[in-house]
Amino acid sequence: MATAERGAPDLARRQVPTWVGPAVRIGVAGVILAFFIWQSFYDHAADFKSFYSAGYAVRDRSVPLYDLVVLSENPFGEVFKLPPSAAIYLVPASFGTVQQARLGWRLVLVAAFVAAYVLLARWLRISALSPVWLIGFFGWALFGPLQIAVGEGQWDPVLLLLIAISTVGAAERRPLLAAIPIAVAASIKPYPLLLAGVFLAWRWWRALVAAAIALAFLSVAGAAIVGIDETVVFVTRVLPASGATTAYSDNQSFGGLIARLLTDDLKPFPLRDAAAVDVAIRVVAMLAFAVTVWIAARTTTSDPETRALQLGLFVPVSVLVVPAAWTHYQTILLVPLTVLAVDQLRKRRRGYVGWGLLAIVYLLLMLPNPSMLYGGEIERNLWLRSKADGANLALQHLYPDALHRLILSYKVLGASLLYGLVAWRLREHSAATAASASGAAQTATETRA
Repeated sequence: MATAERGAPDLARRQVPTWVGPAVRIGVAGVILAFFIWQSFYDHAADFKSFYSAGYAVRDRSVPLYDLVVLSENPFGEVFKLPPSAAIYLVPASFGTVQQARLGWRLVLVAAFVAAYVLLARWLRISALSPVWLIGFFGWALFGPLQIAVGEGQWDPVLLLLIAISTVGAAERRPLLAAIPIAVAASIKPYPLLLAGVFLAWRWWRALVAAAIALAFLSVAGAAIVGIDETVVFVTRVLPASGATTAYSDNQSFGGLIARLLTDDLKPFPLRDAAAVDVAIRVVAMLAFAVTVWIAARTTTSDPETRALQLGLFVPVSVLVVPAAWTHYQTILLVPLTVLAVDQLRKRRRGYVGWGLLAIVYLLLMLPNPSMLYGGEIERNLWLRSKADGANLALQHLYPDALHRLILSYKVLGASLLYGLVAWRLREHSAATAASASGAAQTATETRA
């Protein structure tokens, strides 16, 4: 009887097929992905329309690549203003109807988001479909800037994948794998080039040269394909217009923060009389970059995760120092945020203050753009010149002074806090390394004595 009782639980366990557990986890991952698609597939995808037109313009030379009329009216509107190389990459997305191309492009963006997560989780040695893996996947799927990027058809999920690849290359001391993705990303949008600052800090001259050569090659190839005339237009007209800033609430950079402190004109148009703001942005950008290079340079480590954090320190800087950075730009912050969370899990599991700060940073960054604070009607009217002044007046009643307008910069605060947490973690690693080296030296001295 006792033998039969002991055998009963074993028999029950054997009756559960081994494939049930993995199948359930795969189902949970599928539900998470379906939730993300449901949340991010917008009806309009306004930004993609300009990408579709750009890809078509490369194929049909009778169509101008850059619409200077729309650009002059408002460089922040639905107009293509990326480099010629980015237009070349968009050619495959310009076939078929706009609806067909938009669906295909969204599938590419979703695939890029999933690939970036799988790559980063695999490198961080998180078992696929484990509870930690699924929690992280859900955290990514819930991330507002990523949902907006896919919904609007923006490039950010592709940049996310490229930065994830570069992070793995930097952490594993593979200069070319770290440099080439940064060059490709910078050939789409210039600001990821700031991540090459880590090569300066590490004195990785080979990686720095490789990134410069790759970016030059992609830029020259793009210019050769679209033609010299369009390239000149980009350099002389489009690029300067793209350097404008605005106090519009979706501008979550230091430039937007400074502009909102100095003016109550929150319309999504270039800031008038912005000379002082432009100077302030450039000074802050140079100081932030220099300080970041200094922090990365003084952190000596052979730990791959710490090296990943060194590169990750440049990611929030690249978003914060540009004149205008919309909410979806913050998609790439998922890379340093994930590395930081895994570092916390493995080395400071009971560090409740650290977990609390990470939660605050995630919540600030996860939220959608600040238009949720004042509603969709005001947001829509801000983009209509006939109603923009009235909408701006409504915002002035809601946010009457600079102190009240600070709340519109909560995502700037989130990115700044992320930068501070990564910098603090690097400082701790430096202190631990120095203490270890000092202890080893003292032991060696005592042994010789």
